[in-house]
Amino acid sequence: MDDVQRRLLSAIARRYYLEDAAKTDLAKEFSMSRFRVARLLQQARETGVVTIEINDLDERRDALSADLAEHLLLDECVVVKAGEDEEDNRRRLARAASLRIKEQVRDGDLLGLSWGRTLAAIGEELADLPPCTIIQLTGTVGNDLRQSPVEVIRRIAGRSSVDAVAIFAPLFAASETAAQTFRSDPAVRGALERYADLSLAVLAVGSWTPPITQLDTLVTEADRAELALEGTLAEVAGIFLREDGSTVDAAVTRRRISVSVDELLATPQVLAVAGSVEKAPAIAATARSGLITSLVTDDRTAGALLALPAVESHALGRRPSSRPHVPARRTS
Repeated sequence: MDDVQRRLLSAIARRYYLEDAAKTDLAKEFSMSRFRVARLLQQARETGVVTIEINDLDERRDALSADLAEHLLLDECVVVKAGEDEEDNRRRLARAASLRIKEQVRDGDLLGLSWGRTLAAIGEELADLPPCTIIQLTGTVGNDLRQSPVEVIRRIAGRSSVDAVAIFAPLFAASETAAQTFRSDPAVRGALERYADLSLAVLAVGSWTPPITQLDTLVTEADRAELALEGTLAEVAGIFLREDGSTVDAAVTRRRISVSVDELLATPQVLAVAGSVEKAPAIAATARSGLITSLVTDDRTAGALLALPAVESHALGRRPSSRPHVPARRTS
């Protein structure tokens, strides 16, 4: 190809790709048919005059996803490209999780959501659900409405034709007596009783060691000391777990107002959404517990998880689901 031809290809390609000129306009401008314009654009791509790069922020890593699911003894993992920073990573995880939730939820389902920054991001993304009911899996935490489970389900309900069930009680009450009072409230009791019918639960994962959790400042010094003494590594929906996946029966757990271990184990699909290399041990402990059936994470965290010992059994057991697994759509 001589310099004249290359300059022609460059000029047409620049007008078409960078200036959004139509092929019919280019045909008039360069005194040729639009069919020749199309051939020249194709030639520009084939000869490298034009190169096209797709920066897919949420690009799926399907082979890595399959390897990670086997390593963690899960039904499925969805691994996406890690973000440039923590906030970007959270948004990517939220987008991937929202797509997976939409694929799994059916008419009449009961969808449960826990709390946290990642779940708040899902609340910003998830829309167009089929007619179903969404419910909080935990009481509220702190005073930040942006991350409140009440606010998360309110946002989702506002963008879909769904019913929403809120729990106006704290995740951890001040005392066991106070927790029992909250649980006895008719509205709270009615919501808690619905956990037995969950179709899909979506959980964030907190790391207790190292401390990457918003709960750390919401429990007492005595609670933190007891949890440390018990070897607490991870937290999901206010449930504390050791490295081997077993649950921690500390005093704070008896003040908890949230979905129970048995209810999660009986839920057909439980999706964890978590990303952070530092959280990898906590995510692995959660998988080892048997509380979750699938995971959405990023490729950096996936690499850290694969470097840890494989999960060979579930500490808490898991009741087999009679509901068929819905495979995720593969990316092209």
